[in-house]
Amino acid sequence: MRGLPKAGILDRCKESKSCPKIIEHFGAAEVWGQKLTVGWVGTDAKVDIPLPSNVRRYYFASTPHGGGAGGFNTAPGNLPGCSSMNYGTGTFGANPMPQTETVTALRFHFRNWVMKNKLPPESVYPKIADGTLVPPTRKWLHFPKIPAVLASTYPEAPYNNFMQAMLDYDWGDTMNYSENIGYHEWEPPIIKQVIPQLVPAVDADGNELGGVPVALLGAPLGTYMGWNIASAGFHQGQLCNYTGGWVPFEKTRADRLAKGDPRLSLQERYGDHAGYVAAVTAAADDAMAQGFLLKADRDALVAAAAASSVLQ
Repeated sequence: MRGLPKAGILDRCKESKSCPKIIEHFGAAEVWGQKLTVGWVGTDAKVDIPLPSNVRRYYFASTPHGGGAGGFNTAPGNLPGCSSMNYGTGTFGANPMPQTETVTALRFHFRNWVMKNKLPPESVYPKIADGTLVPPTRKWLHFPKIPAVLASTYPEAPYNNFMQAMLDYDWGDTMNYSENIGYHEWEPPIIKQVIPQLVPAVDADGNELGGVPVALLGAPLGTYMGWNIASAGFHQGQLCNYTGGWVPFEKTRADRLAKGDPRLSLQERYGDHAGYVAAVTAAADDAMAQGFLLKADRDALVAAAAASSVLQ
């Protein structure tokens, strides 16, 4: 789309036969706030770019930047401060969706890959080919009409106000854009075009598809978002930088119907506390079976769910 030559960051190491083993992992906030998916599908966003054999890529669906605090709690949580200066406070509570246990498992696999040449799990991330990577519009994304989101600023298509735009800049002919060397002929740059971006598709709850299995996402307590909306200040109604948010499910069917919430309540999903613990156990077992959770962490998560107050 930018008229630049075809190139990649591993070109030089391929020539010298010195490419390392690489594991990449990212969360949802990097999609909405840091232009992540252009690296997956290129600047025309038409086809998935194949990964070389020395690279594994894992996506942590519905997580904030660096992961959330984890735990099995239905409280909305504190409103997060938007990252960077002068962005204000988010509209929704801080997203608790964790990355810690998954990263621990990936480090285990990475060590075995480097030291014993034992392959880690296959890459898991949203793709155009399987329909889990879509344009950021209501037509494609199907984000549910959650009352708490409608009450603030429901994302219309396209989601321009709370997705960082990928801009194609013109700095002049003295800039080598592929090598990032040279100098700018003028400031500020001329904006030539907006590069299209894609985002992970979501399920009926608004939780993202196409990521690695995580116990809390497999037995959700609400909608976990890689974006948040600034509640005041200069950026009010726009992206809360790359801070995530979440909206808990209502406890009962009557509660959600009274508020017009289309998402099933906790009781409708799990019945009672024992039913929720069983759902967490099944989700944790699935993550462990696929290689994304170690046994010690699986046991700790199940114990934490059992000790929680969910549907008590």
